[in-house]
Amino acid sequence: MLKSWLGALAIAVVLSGCTKHRVNDDLDTDVASTLEVVNHHWGDVDIYVVHDGQRTRVGSVTASGEESFVLAKSMTSAGGSLQLVAHAVGSNGAISSETIASRPGGMQITWTLENNLTRATLAFY
Repeated sequence: MLKSWLGALAIAVVLSGCTKHRVNDDLDTDVASTLEVVNHHWGDVDIYVVHDGQRTRVGSVTASGEESFVLAKSMTSAGGSLQLVAHAVGSNGAISSETIASRPGGMQITWTLENNLTRATLAFY
């Protein structure tokens, strides 16, 4: 009886070592990506995300205000890229960010818009 039990245990140990291990198991792709916009501009701005050739409006930020937006997973799909666009409401002023290589798993982007939109800064991690 003890021999058969030890044999079964040995087989279970050997078989458990045969399972496949995935690379990046610690990468949680269900975590939402966020965009924080800090607006130092004198007017309200509309914010857009350009992803995979498609432009999507994500919201507005009031003059001298801050807003946080949750980005849809389709905007941060692996292997894609995205670009931010801010358009000053009621004027011709607009700015586009540089292109960002997107990735799933909780990307955080902070875009600070200055009174002169061409002096905006972008941070992402």
